[in-house]
This record gives sequence, structure tokens and C-alpha cells, in this order.
Amino acid sequence: MSALSKTAVQTDRPANGQEQSNVEEIYRDEAHRLARYLRWRLRSADDANDLVQEAFERLARSFVRGRVLDPRAYLRRIVRNLLIDRSRRPSSQPHLPIEVAEAVPVAPEQSYAIEAADMIMLFRQAVASLPPRTREVFTLHRLEETSYRDIAQQLGISIRTVEWHIAAALEHIDKALHPDD
Repeated sequence: MSALSKTAVQTDRPANGQEQSNVEEIYRDEAHRLARYLRWRLRSADDANDLVQEAFERLARSFVRGRVLDPRAYLRRIVRNLLIDRSRRPSSQPHLPIEVAEAVPVAPEQSYAIEAADMIMLFRQAVASLPPRTREVFTLHRLEETSYRDIAQQLGISIRTVEWHIAAALEHIDKALHPDD
């Protein structure tokens, strides 16, 4: 390889130390913003931090493989792809009725117990404040585990109406439990 072509290859990709400093600089500038965005999307600080870490790991690997023209845009694309991948995976958190969730097998620290009790109280208040028909549909489905079809037949309404009541109840409860969002 001639001296000219070696120079072209070297300028085409930053040196290994330069790659690391580029990733570190982008991390300092973007990590907090990405974590905040992911916390908002995922409603979990731990999951958000994991995805930020994975995104920067993928970005660093991309620098090693070759030149990245716009690393910040590429990082945002990585994050979008990670969110898409995550949404395609089945949920690892099974749905538990609120009564089962109350019976925690391991006693939490006192602050966690107080927070859990507050959350349950807010949940019960939110359910109690639902319009009567919506509360009835929600209670039949979530607490008595009645299917949409059975609820529709029992109450003389369509399945679509049952879906609407469940969606309205969930939205109302979510707003009651997360007033700052």
C-alpha cells in the first residue's frame, strides 16, 4: 500500500483513541436527554438506563466497524430501533390482579410498603371515582376476570362498548396514579 493510500485510510476512520473520545463526548451530551425520553416512553428508569447503555454500546461498535457520518442522528436511530425491538418482545411482566400484588412474598422495606399502600389507595380512589357503568365493566373484567364477550352479554352492550369502557377506565386510573405526566 502506498503512503498516499495509507493516509486516505487513516483519515477515513478516526484512530481508536479518537473513536472513544467521540463516543464519550456524545455520551456526555446525549445520555441524560435520551434517558429522560426513554423513562417517559417506558415508565421505568431501570429499563431506560439499560436501553441508553445498549444504544451507546451499539454506537461504539459502529465506530469500530467504520466511519459514522452523523453519530448523533445514528444514535437516535439506534434508540428508535431498540424501542421497536422491545415492543415486539412479549411482556415479561405478567398481569396480576391488585389483590395478588398486595400479597408480596417478601416483606419490603418500610418506605416501599408505605409507597405501595399509597398506590393501592390511589388506585381504589380512582376506581371508585369512575362513572358507574365504566366502574362496573372495569370491575367485572379486571377484578372478577370476566371476558369482554361475557361482560357484553351480561350487561346487554357490544364488545366494542366494553373495550371503550376498559380504555376509559385505564386512562382515568393512569392519570390518577401519575398526575405529573
